[in-house]
Amino acid sequence: MAEDIVRLERNGLTVDVSPLGGAVLAAHWHGVPILAPTPSPGLASQAFGAEACFPLVPFGNRIEGNAFRFAGETYALAPNTADPLVLHGDGWLRRWSILRQEPHGIVFHDRHEASSASPFAYEATQAITLGDDSLTLSLTVTNRAPRALPYGLGFHPYFPRTPKMRLVARAERFRPERENHLPGAAGPLPRDLDLAAGTTLPDRWLNNAFDGWDGRARIEWPETGLVLSLEAGEGLRHFVIYSPSASDGFVCFEPMSHRPHAHHDDEGGGLVALAPDAELAGRMTLRLTQAGRPTSA
Repeated sequence: MAEDIVRLERNGLTVDVSPLGGAVLAAHWHGVPILAPTPSPGLASQAFGAEACFPLVPFGNRIEGNAFRFAGETYALAPNTADPLVLHGDGWLRRWSILRQEPHGIVFHDRHEASSASPFAYEATQAITLGDDSLTLSLTVTNRAPRALPYGLGFHPYFPRTPKMRLVARAERFRPERENHLPGAAGPLPRDLDLAAGTTLPDRWLNNAFDGWDGRARIEWPETGLVLSLEAGEGLRHFVIYSPSASDGFVCFEPMSHRPHAHHDDEGGGLVALAPDAELAGRMTLRLTQAGRPTSA
């Protein structure tokens, strides 16, 4: 519905967002797409057909067995999509309210109550802000449960994948994919996914987690001359790359506060134990440059 789509604009940057799933539906810079609207199980996709980025809260990716133990207690969750494992938390499947709206930005809010499907009770806010040549997403989650629980967050953007697209990102460890799309044991970076110097992506199924990230990445599209620099806040030091194949036309580069499968990691895997009313925050900025076009100071 038209009332569920909000357009933000600034200096040639146009971003469509929706309170359905707190999602970004599309983003263009001077007419060039910087995100790739893609069908997903998210709420905005179910209503509009596709979404380009959605928040991961109160965790990202899957939880093996739909259950985890924390502080001596076992907590169970119910599957939330057609996937047999609970996926990406709750935020992307809920209608958020609008706390504040301006021409260059918007703030979404969601309050989630615990239920038989999830032990998490929390409030989340997501601010989406446009600069002259940048798009910043800031996500905060506050634990409203009467007990401490492990929280995580992140972002799930879809970027256009073109034949000449190059991705640059430094990471220390790589995790192969095992059954049920869960990560395996950490190991060295495979040659075709050592992205430190920048490379085109291999044309095969990709769904892998990376640890020890420095919080920076760059995507180059030689076809258009567009370069996107991604800067993640201090708490986001893990990422996932997901792309079924080159022909699907997208690649997800997902900054996260924790690694996938972290609920079953004895060391927490980046999850944060939030006491009642404590909060966790994360931020991602996409900064844009294009050959022959001046940038802001």
